[in-house]
Amino acid sequence: MAPKLAVAALAALTLACLAGVAPAAAHGARQWAVSGVEPLGQPVAVGAAIIGYERRDQQVYIQSRSPETGAALWEAEAVPGVPVRAGRWVVYREPQPEFGDGYTSLVVADPLTGTQAQRSPTMIFQGEPRSCFGDGAVCVTAAPAQGEPMHGYRLNLTSGAFIPAAEGISGEGLIIIGTEVALVRDGAVLWRRPDPKATRWTLVPTGPGAAASPGAPAAPAARGVPAASGTPDTSGAPVAGGVWVGSTPTGSVGLDAADGTLLWTSAGVLRDCGIPLRDPTIRCRDGRIEAFDPITGTARWSVPLRGPVEVAGDDAIVIRGVSISLVTGKRGNASGPRWCFTGGLASVCGDDGVPPLSAWTAIGAVAAGHVVVATPAGYLGMPAA
Repeated sequence: MAPKLAVAALAALTLACLAGVAPAAAHGARQWAVSGVEPLGQPVAVGAAIIGYERRDQQVYIQSRSPETGAALWEAEAVPGVPVRAGRWVVYREPQPEFGDGYTSLVVADPLTGTQAQRSPTMIFQGEPRSCFGDGAVCVTAAPAQGEPMHGYRLNLTSGAFIPAAEGISGEGLIIIGTEVALVRDGAVLWRRPDPKATRWTLVPTGPGAAASPGAPAAPAARGVPAASGTPDTSGAPVAGGVWVGSTPTGSVGLDAADGTLLWTSAGVLRDCGIPLRDPTIRCRDGRIEAFDPITGTARWSVPLRGPVEVAGDDAIVIRGVSISLVTGKRGNASGPRWCFTGGLASVCGDDGVPPLSAWTAIGAVAAGHVVVATPAGYLGMPAA
């Protein structure tokens, strides 16, 4: 099931016509639109390519597109999911129906050409693959056959070796081992503590340089945690310091990343905010949206969450025409065009026109100087500067 290349000039021209690739004249030739496709969620940037999932003729494909033109570079049949990066590679699962229902192979491919670098044996996989061991491997949970127990494995990106993990540990990061939650690095358990029955764990960096919310002062380092900086990592790979924040059946919990100490618990069930939010210290719970301190779990600001959420840009959201600052929580009247979301796909709402550049870069993918957004009609791309 090799990817289908669309690189020849004639093929590219034909594809452009069939897929509806066309520049939007209002913003010059470098802005483009692709219609007639059905994206499944927002794409991601992997190197100089835009990777997303699309449905066509009852089949799902992972597809690579040029960020400058929107032209398709390659595609391959795939199991629906979220595009996964592992170093400079893209990772997806390829269906293997000849083995039976549920059997797939893990594929590591070049994002520009689709050339397969490594692939796993055909197995039954559980959950999404994830980059691990410093982007040197892809970690998964899988079973050799239906009815057999699941086990952790890693696919080495250099050698292609498919290696069972010790103790059934799948990769790195925060994982569940029996009745305990444990932090694993390089195959070794750094600490364990009783499992607080939390899910959707997110590692929130703390310390100088790791602001708790856009424009907010940097949070003090957690007890015993070295200062860390950079963007939050939800892939499972550990960083120098921070707080693991998890969602429990009745609220949320924060664990010190250094030794697993329980820092806080907070009542109030967490819910999906309904829009892509790049700041992990913004949460939605009990009918409110709020920014919180990862060290204490307390809210910095909190405002009612009433109605469908729209996005206005990197540092503000809009709810039923009311703009809310993600820095201060201050509310005001929204004006101008912005993005609204349905099923993870973006549509222009508000005044007619194109959302401001900050709204584009708040969602979708940014690569090769362009931002790309998936919409119910297809894809939109425009220069990032």
